[in-house]
Amino acid sequence: MTLWQAVLLGILQGVTEFLPVSSSGHLALAQMLIPGFEQPGVVFDAMLHVGTATAVVWFERRQIIEWMGNARGRRLLGLLVLGTVATALIALPLRRFAVEAFSLPAWIGVALVLTGCGVGATKWLAGGPLGEVQMTWRQAIGVGLVQGLAIFPGLSRSGMTIVAGLAGGLERVWAARFSFLLAVPAIAAATVLEIAGSWRVPYRPDIGFGVACFVGAIAAGITGYFAIKLVIGSLSSKIFHRFAWYCIPLGIVVLAISWGGLR
Repeated sequence: MTLWQAVLLGILQGVTEFLPVSSSGHLALAQMLIPGFEQPGVVFDAMLHVGTATAVVWFERRQIIEWMGNARGRRLLGLLVLGTVATALIALPLRRFAVEAFSLPAWIGVALVLTGCGVGATKWLAGGPLGEVQMTWRQAIGVGLVQGLAIFPGLSRSGMTIVAGLAGGLERVWAARFSFLLAVPAIAAATVLEIAGSWRVPYRPDIGFGVACFVGAIAAGITGYFAIKLVIGSLSSKIFHRFAWYCIPLGIVVLAISWGGLR
């Protein structure tokens, strides 16, 4: 993997992590097209997610400072812990199958179509009045459970968790912000697991691979920051459902290529 490939994959990750189009699905498809692409487990992918998690922290930096040391912040932290535990209960048992799915384009195609259907439903799913202060443990656990399922490539984490938040009665913009905040602890945990697991893989990364991870993460963080703004803007203007116009056709194309034996 060259540095240019790392940068392009990082940009792809940053753009697609927060847009409801599945960053993991896009990464898996892009890596299949790169001749000789190799990584221990999904370590490179995990490092790209670190970049996008950093984008969330930077985007919410002023609010995070305000949350520190007050009751609102402690309450939100509790909700994030509940959501993260719910994610772990679903994601950990499915992790091995999800890693295998990265090499199965037919699965990615089906998952993209499912993502598109969920995102398209937001045209009629208006959400509710529950903001940061009003949301309860029920919404936190519901969003966390859906985030656990999104470990599979093709299922958009941001898309499906926002849909879950809206279905649970969260206000539209807060549904997105909570989705993004909930991603941070999940990404941190997944990164630790992937890096620890990489030592059991026969492939041994060198310094060049480490540099590629760093450069890719920077590219993902920068583009991810602007993608967050785009998603929040699309929810405010109620055009979020239009991302389905991209996911569903892409999923159908991937399925057609896979079933046609053209992979």
